[in-house]
Amino acid sequence: MARARTTINFIQRDELYLEEKPYLLTYEAPQGFPRTNIKLDERVVAVEDIRGHENEFTINKNGFTIMQVNTKLSYEDFNDDALVKQVYLKEVAEALKSLLGASRVQVFEHIVRKRHPLFPISTGQPYLYNQPTSIAHIDTTPEWSSTMAERLNPPHDPPIVKHRYQCLNIWKPLKGPLRDWPLAVCDISTVDINDVHRGDLVHPNFVIENCQVNFNPNQKWHYISDQLPSEAWVFLQSDSKNAWIKPGKKLIGVPHSSFPHPSSQPDDLPRESIEVRCFAWYND
Repeated sequence: MARARTTINFIQRDELYLEEKPYLLTYEAPQGFPRTNIKLDERVVAVEDIRGHENEFTINKNGFTIMQVNTKLSYEDFNDDALVKQVYLKEVAEALKSLLGASRVQVFEHIVRKRHPLFPISTGQPYLYNQPTSIAHIDTTPEWSSTMAERLNPPHDPPIVKHRYQCLNIWKPLKGPLRDWPLAVCDISTVDINDVHRGDLVHPNFVIENCQVNFNPNQKWHYISDQLPSEAWVFLQSDSKNAWIKPGKKLIGVPHSSFPHPSSQPDDLPRESIEVRCFAWYND
């Protein structure tokens, strides 16, 4: 498989995080208070292209796979949030149920990202759309996922949250073929739990506990070249049954990050993408 040699940001190995939890504020910090304490460690990474080998990668083995998503929505329709909720999120849920054999899929968030022409250089002003994320991370922790699952599901008898669930991210471009800031995912079987650190993504009214990741040369990163809007990454962020366990390790979820592709050209379409976060529920 071909490889793209690029750079990805990780969190530094720093004794600070033995005493202080990594955090990032999504809003302007109060005067004198740092917006983040995350120190970046930029690394050169060889990201392997899985094009032509998509069927070799599975959720159970690698923590990710590629899923075909057919939608009734046009590109322009994705600017209509109500239409996205009414149509696309239901399409994703049905496709995911079929892929995973889940009894139910419960979507709790979706995000549209459209890269500003100056990104990754900051404009100093708020962006109209969310921008690509260029730091290796995991969206959630098992504890945060458990809290969210309980919040979304009122008490049942028997309790629904006693069933197994997986927290997943479904990510695809809105335009293609994608050559500008594609997504890279890390094979979960190559992640050392000692390189994963719980952090806080702080919004004005709520906090998401996520994970920051150290670089490790044993990690294997992958992407798919010329990704089409009909091709979606599906990758694990947590599993209530802790399915990925090795001696001395307890793996949480798939680290991922966007990256600047070395072969991208100035006239490539700026990346536009949508990601859907959801729970897949099982009867066991």
